[in-house]
Amino acid sequence: MQLGELQNQIARFERRGVSVIALSVDEQAASLAMIERLGLSFDLGSDPQQAIVKAFGVQNPDTRELAIHAVYIVAADGEIFYRKVGRRRPVSAELIDAIDSFRGVYPKTNEQIEPRRRINVAFPENNFQALITVVGITELPETVDPIEFSRIYSIRKKGSLDDSLVAFKTLTRSSVDAGQQDLYDTAAWLTRLLFFQDIPEALEAGRLLNRRLARVRELEALLEANQSSDRKDELLHTLAQARAGLSLTRAEISNNADAWNLRSAKTTLRSYREVAGASVNVRAALVSVPEDAQ
Repeated sequence: MQLGELQNQIARFERRGVSVIALSVDEQAASLAMIERLGLSFDLGSDPQQAIVKAFGVQNPDTRELAIHAVYIVAADGEIFYRKVGRRRPVSAELIDAIDSFRGVYPKTNEQIEPRRRINVAFPENNFQALITVVGITELPETVDPIEFSRIYSIRKKGSLDDSLVAFKTLTRSSVDAGQQDLYDTAAWLTRLLFFQDIPEALEAGRLLNRRLARVRELEALLEANQSSDRKDELLHTLAQARAGLSLTRAEISNNADAWNLRSAKTTLRSYREVAGASVNVRAALVSVPEDAQ
């Protein structure tokens, strides 16, 4: 299940006295970064050697470096009374229903359910940001091996996101001269090639969106600095026109979101950026460890 969605509903588990523990196959530094980024209040463990993953039999048979998505709910006496293993991740409501049913108190009709809040996610948060990001990079960074990059591209074109993520992790960790921005740019360049290479109109819409967004910000800053000047009315009129143009571009992108496969592009970019960020955190953690402790 999504960690952000789980955090959003964590109070419902806490009221039932249920401890929530998530597990990742990433290194500890990557898990700590994820906790901070998403504001998690529950434990996120690291199992890079996959000892727990193998014990529960959820190692990915196709990509051994990853685990299959799995959720287990364990009673106080050790009985596993709920398990969900597969591609579809359950939402919190399903788990709450299973807990209440096991305890014989389902359904609860008088529970106070918190309204859904904005869930923290890794960048990018929406289609517009994703499109602006991919049009902002026009070539593969020189610090990244183009042969290894081509291999990742080929794997992903065949349809295996998990395999390509594993290969991308290897690339990020072997690219010792590549900084965080280089790795993020690599993720953007890969996403651009995968989704927009044959859709020039999407790239042009992204470039136009970026220009119009920058113009609106420029005019807003000018207006803020000229609140008491004779230019205020002129700036207000110009800003209104700029905002209208920005709205038109956003509408065009939204209307073409399905045709341009923007949702998948956004999710793919986010996944590769997560891998890049985790690799940078692991690299930094290793550098900070004294040599005699390594």
